[in-house]
Amino acid sequence: MLYFSSVGARGKAYALLIAIVLLGAGLAALGWLGSEASGIEPRFGSAPQDRDEAIPVAVETAVRGPISHSLASTANLRARQEVDIATQVVGIVTAVHVEEGNIVQFGQVLCSLDDRELRIELELAQQRLAQTKIQVESAKFREEQTRTQIRNKGAELDRNEKALADGLLAESEVALERHQIEDLEHELRVVDSTVRENLQRIDQLESEIRKVELQLSQTAITAPFSGRITERTVELGQSVRAAEKLFTLSAFPPIYADVYLAEHDSRRTRPGQPVSMVLGPGDETAQGEVERVSPVVDAETGTVKVTARFRSPGPAFRPGSFVRVEIETDTRLDAILIPKQAVLEEEGRPYVVLVDANGTARRTTVELGYQDGSAVEAVSGVNEGAMVVIAGQGKLKDGDTTRVVTN
Repeated sequence: MLYFSSVGARGKAYALLIAIVLLGAGLAALGWLGSEASGIEPRFGSAPQDRDEAIPVAVETAVRGPISHSLASTANLRARQEVDIATQVVGIVTAVHVEEGNIVQFGQVLCSLDDRELRIELELAQQRLAQTKIQVESAKFREEQTRTQIRNKGAELDRNEKALADGLLAESEVALERHQIEDLEHELRVVDSTVRENLQRIDQLESEIRKVELQLSQTAITAPFSGRITERTVELGQSVRAAEKLFTLSAFPPIYADVYLAEHDSRRTRPGQPVSMVLGPGDETAQGEVERVSPVVDAETGTVKVTARFRSPGPAFRPGSFVRVEIETDTRLDAILIPKQAVLEEEGRPYVVLVDANGTARRTTVELGYQDGSAVEAVSGVNEGAMVVIAGQGKLKDGDTTRVVTN
C-alpha cells in the first residue's frame, strides 16, 4: 500500500509540471501571433537592427573658395647680423657701459680698457716727432746757407780764374778757392743727407703715432652696427687678451629662417612668396616672405636652402627659436573645398560619403588636390553644394538611411 501511494504522489507532480510547460508554450504562441499581426519582429536574445533604421551622422556642405598649396618645414630663427665682439689689444677693463638686452647704436662704446701706457707712448712719439722736425728745419737752413756760399765762391772763382789768365793772380790762390768750393759742396751733400734721414725719421714717427692712436682707439670697444647685446662675457677689472670675446651683438628685426627643401619642392619657390611661421604650440604666428633661394643644391643632402624674412615678427620670436614654416607656393581661387575629416581611405584610395536630399548615403571616390589646416580640395568626385559626411561615415554603406545631427 505504501508503494502505490508514493507512485500516485509522483504522478501528480509530473502532471503538474507538464501542465506548466504546455501553458508556457501556449503563451509563447500567442505572443508570436500578436507580433505577426502588428508587424513587429519578436525579440529573442539580441536580434539584428533593421537595416532601414536611420543612422545619425554629421555633415557639411562642399563649397567653392580659395585654397593654397604650401611647403612645410622647420627652422631655427636667426638674426640679420650677429657677431662676437672681441678686443684687438691687451688691457684691463676699466668700465662696462652696456648689459645684455640693451639696444646700442653704431659706434657706441660698450666697454673701455686702461689706456694710460698708450697715451704716454703717444706723447713721447709726438715729442720725438717735434724734435726731428726742428732738426730738419735747421738742416734745411744750413743747406740753403751752403748753397749761397757755393754760389758766391763760384762767382769769385770765375773772376780769379780770369785774373789768373791775365797773370794778375798766382795759381795757388785760385787753387785755394777751388778747394774751398769742394769743401762747401761736400758739406752740402752731408746736410742734404741729414735732411733726407730726418724726413724719413719723420715718416717713421708719424707711422708710430698713427699706430699708437689706433691702439688707443681700440681701447674703447664700440658697436660695429646698431643692434642688441645678446651676451656679455666681460667683467669690470678683467685682464683681456687680444682677440678675446667680450660681447655678442645681434641685429633684429628683421629676423630670418633658413629652411632646406627637397630639390623638386624648391623649384616651386621664388622670392616674394608669402611665408607664415608658427612658434611653439601655435599660439604665436608671424607673416613674412621668401627673400632668396639658393642657386645650388647641397650635394650631401640633396636640399636647397630657402631664406625667409620676417620684418615685424613680434617680441616672442627671437634668434634661436624653433618654428614651423609654411611657404605658400600657389593659390587656387575657385576650388571645391571639403573638410579634411570627411576623407577616408581604403586600399590607398581616398573616398567620402555623400548624403542626398532623401538622407540616403552614397560612397564615392575622390581625387584630392591642395589642402590647408582644415580643408582639402576635391578635384573630382564631389560637386559644389554636396552634403559630405564628416562624422559617423565609417559604418555607413551605400543605400543606408541617415539622420543628420546638428550641434
